[in-house]
Amino acid sequence: MDHVLVEHTENGKKAYKSLLVEPEKLSVLNSPIAMSIVKELVRQPACALDVARSLQEDEQKIYYYLRKLESAGIVRLYKTERRHGMTAKLFEVLAPVISAKLHDDGYILLDSPVKSPKELEMVKFLSPFISDGKLDALIVIGDPYSHGRFDKESHEGPHAFDFGVFLGKFINDAGFPHYKLDTEVKEQDMQKNLILIGNMKSNILIDKMNEKIPLYFDTEGDFKVVSKFTGNSYKDPRVGVVMKFDNPFNKEKKVMIIGGIGSRGSRSSIIAFTQRFHDLVKDQENGNIFRVVKGFDRSGDRVIDDIEILE
Repeated sequence: MDHVLVEHTENGKKAYKSLLVEPEKLSVLNSPIAMSIVKELVRQPACALDVARSLQEDEQKIYYYLRKLESAGIVRLYKTERRHGMTAKLFEVLAPVISAKLHDDGYILLDSPVKSPKELEMVKFLSPFISDGKLDALIVIGDPYSHGRFDKESHEGPHAFDFGVFLGKFINDAGFPHYKLDTEVKEQDMQKNLILIGNMKSNILIDKMNEKIPLYFDTEGDFKVVSKFTGNSYKDPRVGVVMKFDNPFNKEKKVMIIGGIGSRGSRSSIIAFTQRFHDLVKDQENGNIFRVVKGFDRSGDRVIDDIEILE
């Protein structure tokens, strides 16, 4: 079972996904080689041969300690892959913190927004937009009146309500207000962490950075989403995007875009974020994601209620 360890620091509480092991199993970490293997696997999953080459150690010795670490529950098989006609077993470290419970004397944290390892995963992904229980980002929603170079109004505002409730689970200190209409944003605002709702027609800020992102909106012909990763284009109005990447106006900050080709596409992306979060953030690189999703009306009431992740 996964656990969460909460560290009390000068800046507040810091949570880690933690692995609880039997005290006697910690002895495997007495070996300098075992600790070196763990440090290698923290960087990325690897097989015994990869680790042996990196540490300049015998492969059989590395595999011996990998089996002991696996038996202790500290590492696990990540996947297998074919290499030169053979099967390589890649291992990964289960958690950044390993702990042993000597006796049961815990207490309930009533004020912590993190109640499970899954919620800890959400908090990690939502960083730096949420930091120490505070929202450190400007949320920008398109103006509901016609505006911008496309002279379009925004219809995404109602869908953003669920997103706001989702974020609220991880915020202890709200400190309102946290949003602006895109027509109210100043140059200095663009230097912050930004959460942008909509598309390039309904949100001026998305229009400003559209050419700089690998999932972009294209107005040539039918309005559509184009992926630089796959070359695919999507013009179904139920298609939405969820992206997290470096702010092109300030590389020290991040941008999150949640939107779609139309209002239904934006609803699809919000459902993906609030109801399928863990599928959405799988295989992320450096904490960034670029996802294309498509909404479906499973209940037949003309309301998007489910999604599929297209890429």
